[in-house]
Amino acid sequence: MSLTSALGAAMSGLNVSQAGIDVTSRNIANVGTAGYTRKVAQQTNLLAGGEGIGVRREAAQRQIDTFLQQQLRTASAGSAFLNIKSNMLGRIDASFGTPDSNSSVAGSIGALATMLQELIDNPESEAARASLLNEAGNLVAKFNSMSDTIQDMRLEAERNIAAGVEQANALLKTIADVNNQIAQRQAGSQSVGDLQDKRDMAIDELSRLMDVKVVNRDDGTVTVFTSGGQLLLDRTPVELTFDEHTQIDPGSTYENGGVGTIRLVSGSTSIDLIAAGAIRSGALAGYMELRDSILPQAQAQLDELAAQLALAMSEETVESTAAVDGAATGFDIDTSDMLSGNTISLSYTVGGVRQDVTIVRVDDPSVLPLSNSATANPNDMVIGVDFNQPMAGIIADLQAALPADVVVSNPAGNTIRFLDDGAVGNSDIHAVSATVTPAALTDAGTGMALFVDGSGGTIFSNSLGDPAQKTGFASRITINPAVIADDTLLVAYDTGTPLGDTTRPLDLLARLTSNPRSYAPSTGIGGSATPFTGSVDEFARRIISFQSSQSANATRDAEAQQVVASSLQDRFDAETGVNIDDELSNLLLLQNAYSANARVISTIQDLFTVLMSIGR
Repeated sequence: MSLTSALGAAMSGLNVSQAGIDVTSRNIANVGTAGYTRKVAQQTNLLAGGEGIGVRREAAQRQIDTFLQQQLRTASAGSAFLNIKSNMLGRIDASFGTPDSNSSVAGSIGALATMLQELIDNPESEAARASLLNEAGNLVAKFNSMSDTIQDMRLEAERNIAAGVEQANALLKTIADVNNQIAQRQAGSQSVGDLQDKRDMAIDELSRLMDVKVVNRDDGTVTVFTSGGQLLLDRTPVELTFDEHTQIDPGSTYENGGVGTIRLVSGSTSIDLIAAGAIRSGALAGYMELRDSILPQAQAQLDELAAQLALAMSEETVESTAAVDGAATGFDIDTSDMLSGNTISLSYTVGGVRQDVTIVRVDDPSVLPLSNSATANPNDMVIGVDFNQPMAGIIADLQAALPADVVVSNPAGNTIRFLDDGAVGNSDIHAVSATVTPAALTDAGTGMALFVDGSGGTIFSNSLGDPAQKTGFASRITINPAVIADDTLLVAYDTGTPLGDTTRPLDLLARLTSNPRSYAPSTGIGGSATPFTGSVDEFARRIISFQSSQSANATRDAEAQQVVASSLQDRFDAETGVNIDDELSNLLLLQNAYSANARVISTIQDLFTVLMSIGR
């Protein structure tokens, strides 16, 4: 071999060694890049003799199992979703506390019961009455604070959705830009491994925000879809928009436009991704579920507890009186004290079939008709009637909603009469009563409106307007200012009641701790066929247990999903990742080859120098 040929072979070996060192150094460097380790593999062949000493790279390609990669991305989206859910539920659980903790809402109700017992023991004690009001104040402050915490967390989720949408747009742009660069390089038969790594990193990050599917194209580019099938990126990315709200309250829902929505905008096309159910996993889905489902449910539980507390302490039953009209018999009920949300209970038999009916006073006809789920009773028929009209209209509406064999009339004033069909004998009226929430604190029963709606002292009657009075009530519940002004009302239920009388305190304690009530299944506690029934104190404890269970379940789910994701990551890394020992071994081999080629070139240079000197 001539010196010129040997020099050419050595230069070739030097260049190939340099290229191999570059590939190996990139593999090693990728290990430290956000944990991203995508190996560029190379087939090597040691050459010696006249062809020089070097490493010839016959092929270089990325070793990627695309199916496993998609599984890993799906698992990563699930982990992001469950980690966010677990974190938020843990915070809710901490806010609700434990059943026996004095700082929990159940503890505050227990403390109120203790103060009622002290008042029973010392009804004449001014200190006992002051202590009772103090504990009542602590309880309403707890309700208000917990409600504020829940809405703050919803607003936090709203902000995180906005930030996530902004990040998703940036990632889609990165993927599109790298796509174009890959297409250009591939068309020129240039290496694209480093660009594919960069694109995969962006897609992986996007998959943690939202569940995506990736389709590879023949030109080396990719198309990205949501798992629901909406196109996010083809040649160019779509734009995701989010109308972030800066204020959220218990009445703010996705359905009424009170919170933001994610829209996909592509040209003249605009798709509501939340309505389409396009985002099912990932961080964005986690924050959406918290904002629109989990946190509103926690608020609903607080509102139901506050509502039942106020109603339990204040509700009174109005009994009916027997009524007769010829052969027809039934009952008269006085509706004078009924407020919006108050009810009439009617029980009758028609054609041998017994039916229980709950008639709800409604002052906002826009909410009519009411569904049977308007009450917690799974066995009643619910009839909503607009009472904000003349009595003739009320009677007509009732008669239209009831069987013809149940005859409704207005004998006088605010009295409603329910009669059977008389001599026909096809119907019987069994019972009629009304449940009201009196505003008066004396001469209206032994209960009292100790807790009211807002600082103005509005009586809580569970009005079903739009929005319903119960919505956000936990954020507004307060102590009746009339009771604060005159705490003797905690004892004096009638004019002239002596302060040593324990009738009202005894009744209030029973209403709080022993009298059973049924609670709305929409809170997630109890089912529609078997609503939770128990005292206010028991329901408070059940709420805390529910939140504790939710938090524990979410933590277990997140941990289990992390095991799945870690297992997939290990498999993926084993197939596509960089083995540092192997790469360092390759690097040493390549460096030795590089040095050997350099020495050959140096020797040839010396030989050329000798030959040149001989010629002189």
